[in-house]
Amino acid sequence: MLAIRELPFEAITIYSSKSFHGLEVLFRINNYDYQFLIGKANHLFPINVKHKFKEKAVCPFCQKKIYAAPLGQQLCLEFQKNLPALLQYFQEEYPDAF
Repeated sequence: MLAIRELPFEAITIYSSKSFHGLEVLFRINNYDYQFLIGKANHLFPINVKHKFKEKAVCPFCQKKIYAAPLGQQLCLEFQKNLPALLQYFQEEYPDAF
């Protein structure tokens, strides 16, 4: 299980999605880029986390071989196990974005 609060998050961008009713969070950890999708109805709910790698690499969290985006926009299975904790982290650290 990932310790979300201990991860070295960088380059965080939070914005309203243009393709669905919700938010998108772009973030980087150790030079690996990810995209967190959050739905917004009566309350916020986590949808998924995708890899957004710039070149082919093995994800340090789920150990899958990921190709460069857009081909490599696969779900990160390790982050999928931690969606509620990830949402809570971003809501607490960046409350103005929510």
